[in-house]
Amino acid sequence: METTKSREFDLAVCYRIYPRISRDSIFDFKDKLALVRLNLESFKTAIGGLKIKMWVLLDNCPPAYAELLRFIFPDTAMELIALDGEGNGRTYARQIDILSAQQAADLVYLAEDDYLYLPQSLEKAVAFLRRHPDVDALTLADHEDRYVDRIRSRQYLEDCRRWRTVVATALTFMIRREVLLTATPVLKTFCTGNSDLGLWMALTKLRVFNPWCCIRGFGDGLFIPGSQALAWWHAWRYILFGKRLSLWSPVPALATHMEKNSLAPGVDWEQLFGSRARELKQSRPAISPPKA
Repeated sequence: METTKSREFDLAVCYRIYPRISRDSIFDFKDKLALVRLNLESFKTAIGGLKIKMWVLLDNCPPAYAELLRFIFPDTAMELIALDGEGNGRTYARQIDILSAQQAADLVYLAEDDYLYLPQSLEKAVAFLRRHPDVDALTLADHEDRYVDRIRSRQYLEDCRRWRTVVATALTFMIRREVLLTATPVLKTFCTGNSDLGLWMALTKLRVFNPWCCIRGFGDGLFIPGSQALAWWHAWRYILFGKRLSLWSPVPALATHMEKNSLAPGVDWEQLFGSRARELKQSRPAISPPKA
């Protein structure tokens, strides 16, 4: 196994941006550029002292997005890739391909454009992965689900935070590059109809063998039992013969999804980001950075 000392960067990031707000966002953003600016500002503070390489997929984005990125990250090694409306599945597959092919860093991060980050959160996540070689992947958010995550978790207590193994996360996560190479066929089943929950169930092998999870899940609709079925449909070979991956999540969270119904608990996101969000919403014209 190659060590992180052999790499030029601490973390390789592939970030994707789409210029429409698809769901009910925190702070009631109507302008996606304003939402993305708040997200990117928090991402900048999350980097801390890390040396990172970034690829940014701009999927049908107006020029203001590229200007914003250059303004916020003037000294970051960054490649901007303009795409012509490829959509969620294809841009996610591009993230996997880019981060699998790069050799700048051993740790990689797939990022979506609607997360908020606490200061130094990426730096803390990288340190956690380096300290614990048994950790395959992690999410900075807390995705508690009373059906899916009722498992006997492994835990580490560090820096007033409880890291625990979880069943699943969304499509924003940190992972070792060597693990990404192994997990790519399952991760890409999202592009052929699997759900994010389903693909992580297959990779972590948690809840996929438990029929009670399926039965209890019907209380909240079809997503949980449907995802269990999708996991088997798309990745049964991996479930039966592949390596079980360990996925970890911090409590309290280090980041949150920006949809109102999926905010990570235990952090006052309004207190931390509400004032800046309102300032950005009121800015006119729409958040273009000043010219140098």
